[in-house]
Amino acid sequence: MNSTITENSTARAERLFRMHLSMFTDPDMPREAYADLWTEDAVHEYPYAPAPYSKQLEGRDIITAYIANVTQSATNWSFTNFAFSATSDPDTVFVEFEGSALVTATGKRYQQIYVGRITLREGKIANYREFWNPSWILDAFL
Repeated sequence: MNSTITENSTARAERLFRMHLSMFTDPDMPREAYADLWTEDAVHEYPYAPAPYSKQLEGRDIITAYIANVTQSATNWSFTNFAFSATSDPDTVFVEFEGSALVTATGKRYQQIYVGRITLREGKIANYREFWNPSWILDAFL
C-alpha cells in the first residue's frame, strides 16, 4: 500500500516539476498559472548560490517574481536526462537532471547538472531545494 502512495506522489511531483520547467523556460510565462504550482507559503532554496543570487525565496509571489526574472536572463533553455526518485516520505521526491541555456547578457552557453528535492503539500510544491555547481553559474552569467 505504501508503495502505491509513493508512486502516486512521485508521479504528481514529476508532473508539477515538469510544469515548473515548462513555464520557467517560457519568456511569456503566465505568472498566475506558475504561482498556482506552489503553496502560498512555499520555500525555494539554492544552498550553493553565490552572491548576488538568492539562497532562499519565501512565498509563492516572491518565487514567481524571481523565476520570471531568471527566465528573461537566458534563452533556449533545455532540460534533459531526468531521474525522479521516491523517498520514504510519500510527499518528498528527488530529481536529477541536466540543463542548458544561452545567457543573453554574456552570449555564453550555460550548462548545469542539478539535484533537487521536491516536497509536496496539498498537491502543490511546498519546498524545492536545488543543488548545482555555483562556478558554472558565475562563468556563464557574470
